[in-house]
Amino acid sequence: MAHTKRSTKRLATDLLILSRFNRYNPLLATFSGVWATLLAGADRIRNSDGDSISCEDVLKQALLCFTCSFIFCGAGMVWDDWVDLDIDKQVARTKNRPLASGAVTTSEALVWMGVQYVASWWLVSWMLEGENVPAAMLPVTLSTILYPFAKRPIFRQLHIYPQYLLGFTLGFPAFIGVLAIKGNLQPLSESVTESLPLAIMVFTWTLYLNTAYSYQDIVDDQKMGVNSSYVLAGSYIHYLLVLLAFMALGAVGWQLHVQGSEWLWGSWMGVWVWSFLGQLARFDKTKPESGGSVHKENFMLGVWTIFICAVELVM
Repeated sequence: MAHTKRSTKRLATDLLILSRFNRYNPLLATFSGVWATLLAGADRIRNSDGDSISCEDVLKQALLCFTCSFIFCGAGMVWDDWVDLDIDKQVARTKNRPLASGAVTTSEALVWMGVQYVASWWLVSWMLEGENVPAAMLPVTLSTILYPFAKRPIFRQLHIYPQYLLGFTLGFPAFIGVLAIKGNLQPLSESVTESLPLAIMVFTWTLYLNTAYSYQDIVDDQKMGVNSSYVLAGSYIHYLLVLLAFMALGAVGWQLHVQGSEWLWGSWMGVWVWSFLGQLARFDKTKPESGGSVHKENFMLGVWTIFICAVELVM
């Protein structure tokens, strides 16, 4: 009996690790949705005319958006490892992951993935009160399914890189965040338009931070012919990062122009510009591991932006 309990506990731990719940990575998937919810809530309260929505209502929706994005990302991580099982076994950084090491079976992984996906769908349905749920879930589901396959050489011929799909997956929750606040007040097309600046910002930001982070695998990935933007960039990796940083900051400016908040211009754009300059100065293409610190600093930028969006809501 004691052995069974220990085995069950070990399996539970391995499943949590498989979803990366022991790391900060899934939190990256929550940023765009939470930001969008808070900003849409601030805008709705500021322009309200007898509207009954309160800061507490907005924060509740933001918490729901955070939770469903976090769980959905966990399911996506399992799917990615399941499809990439053979690749992960050959890469030094990934060979000890639960699936690659054999700690979790493929059947156990698929069941765990299904549980998380169903839970995330249910949470989105609750948050949106049953409205527009397929529109909120199906596009991001498709991009998540395709993501690991985009690493294959055949996608290179189509000029499709996995970072594109990852960027879409992490940026799309901005649309869900707007729906959570204004979905019952405006047509679906208007919610899409309103979420577009933030979605594009997160898309380009994701390309930037993922390219820097995944550059740590450049040696192994070049040997295996993995399809990726950083493999394509090669010795020009620094120029690519500068371009992506410029595009991300440009999209931030677009979002802040629409929002019309002087507080956000200083606290968001100012902090991000300063941080990006430092990151680009520290990144060293001769030391691929330097991309790891860039990734961590961008995570902290995401946390900072949640804070300032929350301040914008209550101001």
